[in-house]
Amino acid sequence: MTHLKKLVILIPIIIGVGLFIVMKTNRKPPVRLEGHERVQAVRVISLEKTAVIPRSTGYGYVRADRTWQAIPEVSGQVVFMDEKIKKGYFIHKGDLLLKIDTRAYGLAESRGVAEVLNLTARLKELEQSKKNTEQLLVIEKKALVIASQELDRKRKLHEKQYISASDMEKEETNFLARQTAVNNFENTLKLIPTQKRALLALKKSGESSVAERRLDVSKTEIRAPFNGRISKVNIERFQFAPAGTIMLEAESIDRAEIPVQLSPREFFKLLPRDRTKAFGQVPDIETIRRAIGITARVRLPLSEGKVIEWEGLFSRTGESLDAATGTLTFFVTVDNPYGNLIPGKRPPLATNMYVEVELSGRILKDRFIIPRSSVHGGNLYICTRENRLEIRPVTVEFFMNDVAVLAEGVGVGEKIILSDLVPAVEGMKLLPQQDNVKTEQLKRQATGESI
Repeated sequence: MTHLKKLVILIPIIIGVGLFIVMKTNRKPPVRLEGHERVQAVRVISLEKTAVIPRSTGYGYVRADRTWQAIPEVSGQVVFMDEKIKKGYFIHKGDLLLKIDTRAYGLAESRGVAEVLNLTARLKELEQSKKNTEQLLVIEKKALVIASQELDRKRKLHEKQYISASDMEKEETNFLARQTAVNNFENTLKLIPTQKRALLALKKSGESSVAERRLDVSKTEIRAPFNGRISKVNIERFQFAPAGTIMLEAESIDRAEIPVQLSPREFFKLLPRDRTKAFGQVPDIETIRRAIGITARVRLPLSEGKVIEWEGLFSRTGESLDAATGTLTFFVTVDNPYGNLIPGKRPPLATNMYVEVELSGRILKDRFIIPRSSVHGGNLYICTRENRLEIRPVTVEFFMNDVAVLAEGVGVGEKIILSDLVPAVEGMKLLPQQDNVKTEQLKRQATGESI
């Protein structure tokens, strides 16, 4: 039993020594390996010049281009109210919406007309009185001439003592009476123009009063100034409407307006790059709009990725920057926002809708475009002809969503690396793989086509 235990211990030792001798006898010297450079596979695109349409996107709430408040200029009871005077109803230009009781203003007009007629009659009476006075004056002047001749004759007879002194005095009295009558008629004729002017002034005042009363009567009718939609109603039939109160409000439906706020950088991106002549004086807004040539599209996202679009028109900018945000307000208008309405499919561009507005500048030719993610702190990763990494500084003209438009620093045909390199070592070996899908995608993004 003791010998068996010794064999169990010695046999593994003998086997191990034998294996060690065999391995040592058959071992080979270490093989020297040649150094292999690591190759990094990367996605690349080849640069080509393409046209770019600079675009900026903003958001805003739709509002009506024009709003109208029905504010009466006269007071009175509302005696007529159109059935369409309900919130949300459409109205048409010229429709009679409300009518205020005209009886008080009609009575005042009648009194004014009567006063004017009275003054007209008095003017005719004065004119006839003038004619009568002129005729009497002619007669009295003839009588005065006769009286004068008779007085001269009596004086001669009195000098010869053919008549008494009393007869002479009677003739003088008769002459003076005739002379007084002539003077009275002449004075009456001199006063007639003044009296006529006074009556004409009163008549003109009366006519103005009548015109004012008629204007008040016309103001009792409230008509729609444009095609629109009722947004507020603050009156009911048979209610008393004080002058100056807001009875109803309406919004135009022929044009909608969207104010959009953009940063000055986004605005300058849209401006034309060619040099234009400076304005010699303050231009009108239409001249500015034509000069910068901005177009607009309004989009309303719906469910399941569906988007409704409207052609917009850049109309004007705000007068100043917003002090809180430092942004500039752009106003975009859309004509006929209720056009092409399809219930359940295409809604109208209604007030307070939150929409996306894309502003586009004039087309820029011969630009290099790359993904925005390919710009690393002002540098590009370029794959050289030897498939080596070159880190090159470039100047970006502007960014547009996921696209960077380069101003300088690259050439046609150069390969831009899209993949992230960690670490990015200048001169490292690359295995470029052309990404044609990304190239086509960039071209579509540059011109705003659907991807």
